[in-house]
Amino acid sequence: MSHEEIIKRARRRPLFQPGPSTRPVDIGRAQIEQMLPHRDPMLLVDRISQVDLEQRAMRAHRRILPEDPVLRGHFPGHPVYPGCLLVEAIGQASLCLHHLLEAGRTHVLGEDRPAPVRLLRISQGLFLAEALPGDELVLLCRRLEADGFTAVCAGQALRGETICAVALMEVYLVGGEGETEST
Repeated sequence: MSHEEIIKRARRRPLFQPGPSTRPVDIGRAQIEQMLPHRDPMLLVDRISQVDLEQRAMRAHRRILPEDPVLRGHFPGHPVYPGCLLVEAIGQASLCLHHLLEAGRTHVLGEDRPAPVRLLRISQGLFLAEALPGDELVLLCRRLEADGFTAVCAGQALRGETICAVALMEVYLVGGEGETEST
């Protein structure tokens, strides 16, 4: 299935359905910080509840706190969580998935550290519904490709059954296969 077909489908239904190979996990913020370089206030993944190494997919969670300062200005009188932060949350969850897939496990070890990555592009970013203060979002992500230099992931932010955002993004894996520090 092409990337375009995946995104078209993701507008209407979840990217990830748990199956026989899906493992329940309880990965919290401290362990997430071992996989991501982000910290508060830019750490946008609260926990991870399911990982499926065979499907190359994951379920994570983000609660939009009513007191989040970004909501004061976006927008006064009608606070809406910014779409760019929904895409960022999807991207962070996707990086956690990539970390676990590369390690070949569904848990975080004490010695795990974030791999350096750089966002290359967001080739799709669709905003289908508002995310509001107090919403409990589910972040679904699926890794589509990885070649040692780049990784491509698709993801969604859902509020209940409602798909709020869909994104397709590609990251550059700094220090990937065959690369030296000087390149």
